[in-house]
Amino acid sequence: MRKKAVANNLWSYRRKNGLSQKRVAFFLNHKTSSQLSHYERGAKCPNLVNALKLEIIYHVPVAFLFGDLYGKLREDIQAREQKLGDLIPKK
Repeated sequence: MRKKAVANNLWSYRRKNGLSQKRVAFFLNHKTSSQLSHYERGAKCPNLVNALKLEIIYHVPVAFLFGDLYGKLREDIQAREQKLGDLIPKK
């Protein structure tokens, strides 16, 4: 079974900052740019440390880099909050 791609804005923020994949890979302490390519294509999601490094490199919050994922997570949590609120008896 094929994994679903993680939509992101990594490529566009890298381009806006005028950075090459090779330079960003260097900042991430990766030996090659292949891992960054996987991130940009959504084939892999960076771990927390690398996501925070990308936030620093691109000067934007992680939520902007992964806007779709952030939105889905926010909606899920809001729905759960609503469900929890519905379960708590009102005084």
